Amino acid sequence: MKLSSDGGASGHILNRPVDRAAEELSGSARRLLLTSLLLCLLATSGCHSLRARRQTRELSDARQSSLRGAEKLQQHKLDEAELLFTDALRSSSADERAQAGMAEVLWQRDESDKAIEHMTQAAVISGGNPDYLVRLGEMNLQQGNLKQALAQADAALEGQRSHAGAWALRGKVLQQRGELEAAMSCYHRTLNEQPHAPQVQVALAEIYRDLGRPQRALATLDRMTDGKTGEQISPQAWMLKGQALADLGEASAANHCLRNAALCCRDEDTSTIISIARLQMEAGDIAEARTCLCRAFQHDPYNPTALQLQAMLDRGPAGAPVGGAAGGLLGTVPARLVGFERAPPAN
Repeated sequence: MKLSSDGGASGHILNRPVDRAAEELSGSARRLLLTSLLLCLLATSGCHSLRARRQTRELSDARQSSLRGAEKLQQHKLDEAELLFTDALRSSSADERAQAGMAEVLWQRDESDKAIEHMTQAAVISGGNPDYLVRLGEMNLQQGNLKQALAQADAALEGQRSHAGAWALRGKVLQQRGELEAAMSCYHRTLNEQPHAPQVQVALAEIYRDLGRPQRALATLDRMTDGKTGEQISPQAWMLKGQALADLGEASAANHCLRNAALCCRDEDTSTIISIARLQMEAGDIAEARTCLCRAFQHDPYNPTALQLQAMLDRGPAGAPVGGAAGGLLGTVPARLVGFERAPPAN
């Protein structure tokens, strides 16, 4: 028992250095592991830092190109603008201004689907910027995507309840859907936020006329054109004034407005010129209608709508224009109308 006890004691004593060595080895391993983990964390942090600095630099370069592209776009230099926006997106696709700018270039090139894709990216990257949402909604509206346009107007209003453009977009969608009273409410909200909004005022006047309220339509247009010269009034406003006056039985004043609409209209705006010609034909101002059609044929000789209208004029009785000679304005302008004179020919 003693020997056994002594032997056991001796064995226990001999094991102590081994335990200490194991402990020291275990401690070294832990220190080595911790050091390795620390180095890995530092390396990872360094990579993230470098990547973040690189992304910041790329985004800064992209935004510089975007600003220059926006300037070229305002100058209607589409080719140069497209190159700059392409360069910006190559530097960083996370630049919402480059996405929006490229969308506008593509829209003007009639590449509507690609334009909508880029404007969608601009809206997403910006975190739902109301201006981008409204522009995206306007694009969808022009493509006939009423549901998407309405959703984008509502999303913009959620972000900024007082956004005049979002209320106007919502009004346009509802007007196209035939919800005229709701559209009027939206247009009035627009005018509360932005009193001078000619397109909205014209749209509001259209609704009043559609609802059989030509006097209210005319009052809306008169407020819009108050203090403006004839050249400052859009052809659409002149046309609508003419229609409202015709509804009220004031044929001479109506014809005056239609002639002013023709004078304000750009020659290349063929569709508007044809619309004016149709209204003039319906009002009996045949000579002026023929004059407008001649302008339309100069830019689009085979326009089917113009050809159809020409055939209708040829079948109907020809006559002198109502209230004056063909091609000129009426001599007497009602006091509540804002008229203007044809500019004298250049010497």
